[in-house]
Amino acid sequence: MTINRRIAGLAAIALTLATLTGCSQSSPTGKDSDSASKASSSSQAQQGCIKDFDSSKDYFPDKATFSDARGLTVSYHKSYKVVTVKTPSNTSKKETTYVLVQCGAPQPKLDGDLAQAQKITIPTTRVALGSTTGPMKFQMMNKLDSVVGMTSVDKVGDPKTRQALKDHKVADFGVGDETTEVNTEKLAALRPDLFIISGHDDPSKFAKVKEMGTPVVAEPDFLENTPLGRAEWIKYDALFVNAEKAANAKYDDIAKRYHETTKLTANVTTRPSVLYGYQFKGVWYIKSNENYSIQFLRDAGGEYVFKDVHGVTSSKLDTETILKKAHDADFWIDGQINESQKASIPTIVKDDPRMKTLKPVRNGNVWNGVLRDDPKHGNDYWQTGVVRPDLVLADLSAILHPELSKNHTFTFYKKAPAK
Repeated sequence: MTINRRIAGLAAIALTLATLTGCSQSSPTGKDSDSASKASSSSQAQQGCIKDFDSSKDYFPDKATFSDARGLTVSYHKSYKVVTVKTPSNTSKKETTYVLVQCGAPQPKLDGDLAQAQKITIPTTRVALGSTTGPMKFQMMNKLDSVVGMTSVDKVGDPKTRQALKDHKVADFGVGDETTEVNTEKLAALRPDLFIISGHDDPSKFAKVKEMGTPVVAEPDFLENTPLGRAEWIKYDALFVNAEKAANAKYDDIAKRYHETTKLTANVTTRPSVLYGYQFKGVWYIKSNENYSIQFLRDAGGEYVFKDVHGVTSSKLDTETILKKAHDADFWIDGQINESQKASIPTIVKDDPRMKTLKPVRNGNVWNGVLRDDPKHGNDYWQTGVVRPDLVLADLSAILHPELSKNHTFTFYKKAPAK
């Protein structure tokens, strides 16, 4: 999970990167006379570059199609793919298109806006990641060896994935708290052939990085309206490493497990009411009804208290509004998910005595996705939980309807201790 990033020292690293890379992997304006294929690295030449181009051959026998994700499209054209991200970030609403050209293929003849699209040589083999969620996807596709750097390996919550990243000698290029800023010099020194940034960032902030030869693409998966829609973005990462077959198989299995749970909750006779949100410095942050987190609650057989708050991102409300409207909610979910040390009933009441008037606090029905939170590293809920919505839904279903899964073993959620 990332927030804001700062790029510093770009002028100095421009020369560094130019020296290191020698040539560009991308054509940001589409006017680069060097074709994407000519810019291929030696590693790409060893891993999938076309040697004798055949214009009649389909070089992408495995294709991705999107059934739940709404924020992107892809079309295949034998030796290149056209990928369109409808909303690159929550601050950049302009639709963005990338043309992914198979290494060794001639530059495609494109017209109109497509001719100006950023071109990227694939398969990329030196990927830099701007999000701690990214490694999970590459691991699931068995493509972790394509990752050369990320903001912080130590912020990966899952110990097995963290160790795998260290075994692959994945480098850090984060600064500050190591998840919110990028050390561009370190990033350039890795010589990545792709930088995938979080959708929380404005892609224009990394324009200089792109100009220096590293393609920069956004991954705004969190703007999806459903958990499965967000998880399906694993196929987006697959497009850049030609791993559609593995991504399709992983996603199909996850979706199957997710729907097995929704079949159980579809016919419940009662739907407990749920408060979902947290208080920070006196301000409440409530997920809007169209946010994918709220779809989790609906699919788990719950009824959201603030379903009249519309939108995709969080909304701010005052405490008085929360106390009035959520006073009789049956459950309070994820109120302390970002502060696991405060995830106990006594601490909640100590921080704000008004909270003891909430029914879920009085009855002890407060749950948080902190079971896999490691204060030294990170909360795996925000990483594995993003790519495995089937596991999150199974937990939520067991919380709201324990009668449906009496022997459930929780993966992410933990009940707030009463003492």
